[in-house]
Amino acid sequence: MAKPTSEPDSTIEGLLQQRAQYEQWLARLDAAGDKAPAAVRDRVRGDYETRLKGVIEQLRGHSTTISEELDRYRKTQSGLDREKRDVEEELSEAEVRHAVGEYSEDEWNRLARDNNDRLNRLRGELSGVGHEIARLAEVQGLISGSPKRSEPPPAVAVQAPPVPPAPEPEPEPEPEPVAPPVASARPAPSWVAGTGTMPGLVDEDEAPRTAAEQLDLAQAYLDVGDEEAARTLLREVIDGRDPAAREAAARLLREL
Repeated sequence: MAKPTSEPDSTIEGLLQQRAQYEQWLARLDAAGDKAPAAVRDRVRGDYETRLKGVIEQLRGHSTTISEELDRYRKTQSGLDREKRDVEEELSEAEVRHAVGEYSEDEWNRLARDNNDRLNRLRGELSGVGHEIARLAEVQGLISGSPKRSEPPPAVAVQAPPVPPAPEPEPEPEPEPVAPPVASARPAPSWVAGTGTMPGLVDEDEAPRTAAEQLDLAQAYLDVGDEEAARTLLREVIDGRDPAAREAAARLLREL
C-alpha cells in the first residue's frame, strides 16, 4: 500500500472529507474497467477500503461530539421554524389590515418588503441547517447503526415417535497385531523442523514488488486521481536499479 506523505486531518470535518474522497476513488476504480491488471486493481481497492475503514473507526471516536452537534442543529432548526411562522403570520395580518383600509399602499409595500426579506433569510438559514442535520445524521447512522439481530421463532414441540430398542451388537473379532513402522532415514522438511517457512504460506504483501509491478500500481493510482500515492511509488522506482523502469517513472513524475 502506498502510504500518504502528509498527516491526514483527524477533525470531524477532515475525516468526512477523507471518507468522501476514498468513496470517490473507489467509484472511479470500478469505472476504470481493465486499464490496469486485475491484481493491481484489487491491491488498490484493498488499500482504499482499508483506509476508509480506518476513517470510520476514527469517526466513532467522535460519536459523542457528533451527537451533541446534531442536537444543537436540531434546536437551531426548531427556533428558525418558529421565527419563520411568526413572520408569515405578521405578513398575513398586514395584508388583511391593508385590505380593510387600515394600512395605506405605501405602508403595505414597506411591510411586505421587510417581511419577505426576513423570510428569504430564514429560508436560507433553514436550508443550511437542514443540510448539516442530514449529513450528521448519515454519519451517526454509519458509525453507530448496527443491524438488529432477529430473534428466532419459538420452537414447536413435536412428539417424537417411539424408538425401537437397538439390537444386541455382535462381538467384534480381536484385532491382529500390527508391526511398528520402520523409521525413515529421510530428513523432515525444513518447515516441520522449525528451520524454514512452509511452502505456500508466504504473505504476498511481504514479498518485494518488482519495478514493473510498482509502475503498474502507480498507474492504477493515477487512473483514479490519487497522485500522492502514485508519486510515492514512482520515487521508490527511481531509487531502484532498473534503468528502463527509472526512466519510465521519471517521465510519469514530469507529467504530474
